[in-house]
Amino acid sequence: MPDDSIQQFYRDNPRMVSSPFGGVDGINAPLLEEVLGKLGIEVAGKRVLDVGCGRGFVEEVVKAGGGTYVGADFVITRGGFPLVRADAARLPFPDGSMDAVFCIDASEHFPQPAAAAAEFFRVLKPGGVYFLSAPNYGNVAGVVKRVYEGLGWYEKDTWAPFGRWQPQELEQPLTPWFVRRLYGAAGFTNITGIGHGAEVGLGLFPWVDHPKTPEAIQFRLQRLFARIGPGIAGVCPTSSLHIFWRMKKGNSQGEIYAT
Repeated sequence: MPDDSIQQFYRDNPRMVSSPFGGVDGINAPLLEEVLGKLGIEVAGKRVLDVGCGRGFVEEVVKAGGGTYVGADFVITRGGFPLVRADAARLPFPDGSMDAVFCIDASEHFPQPAAAAAEFFRVLKPGGVYFLSAPNYGNVAGVVKRVYEGLGWYEKDTWAPFGRWQPQELEQPLTPWFVRRLYGAAGFTNITGIGHGAEVGLGLFPWVDHPKTPEAIQFRLQRLFARIGPGIAGVCPTSSLHIFWRMKKGNSQGEIYAT
């Protein structure tokens, strides 16, 4: 199982278990459905594994869309849904047993990301789809992260521009280049990502959520980026703090299913 310190951190800080789709008190189902629609990901009639599922609120969207949901996590925070306690690097599911794998804002916390990527590929059926929501540090936030951690102001792999800059137990600096290399090496193809306009502010000016930023300035910046963020993300997806990814698994002969 993963390092005990990671598990303990999320037990002690349950509100850090979140994403652009929610995850602490519920889920922003319309946003998740919109993103899945843009990426061409269908759940109807599909068996969906949600790795790093947290409180399992994604089940609402999967079941509403006609799919079957299974959650997997190493920290149990809520019952009442199909759940397996598991490490992403050692999933207890047979080869090719899932139509889709979702990983929503958990991969940056994996101590063994390459092993997890290989496991996701293994449990997917040929032609299966992988949906990844992950923070993106290929922007100004990434520069700040490198500088602050490099100067010792934050420990390595702990700085994040959300949650009022509260240090994370493990927040790896994912970039689009890293994601493509990591999952491409695991065998995934047709890797496509889209930005999130609502988080362009955090990506380009992470001081928006700094605890010492005056509220009056913070609110003005939030309103500004709410207006211009979607347009910027459409032209430059990497400006956003989050990128939503879709990738595919080919069959054993290497054929790639159409997107």
